[in-house]
Amino acid sequence: MALSPPKRYEILVDKLENPRKCTVQVLKSREDFALRFFAGNNPIPPFQADCLLHIDGEDLSQMDTTGIQSLGLIDCTWKKVAPTMQRITRPFPRLVRIPEGFVTAYARKNKKGEDPAAGLATIEALFIAAAFLGFWDESLLEKYYFKDAFLKDNEALWQKYKLGPHA
Repeated sequence: MALSPPKRYEILVDKLENPRKCTVQVLKSREDFALRFFAGNNPIPPFQADCLLHIDGEDLSQMDTTGIQSLGLIDCTWKKVAPTMQRITRPFPRLVRIPEGFVTAYARKNKKGEDPAAGLATIEALFIAAAFLGFWDESLLEKYYFKDAFLKDNEALWQKYKLGPHA
């Protein structure tokens, strides 16, 4: 039996999220993607990725990323992140985070009708983290409606961190 090649991106997606608003589900047919869905309170199998994007992780701009070939990410609302993390079987991959300053182009509103001051669309966070790992791949954003605005709005940070065409 042939083993399937490792996936570069492993995304854990909340089944209760609106699929029309999900920015990563359109990538599920890619060879380098593994999308897993979760719901309820069942245990979640461990991540196979080398690192997991998390707010409490090491700053990607400050760490040695040598040897990191895959990235894990949880796609759910902020209030579900902690309970979801508790359900994931240990050990966790290395926790990493995106440095502050990146901005979203995704049009979103909270219950008060305001655009939250911080936060990124899942595909934006994935793209930024991948860029820090040396994977500048604009095809990740191929089906993202806000691609051009997102790339333009963060131009100064691409230059600051020497990412992508500025490397």
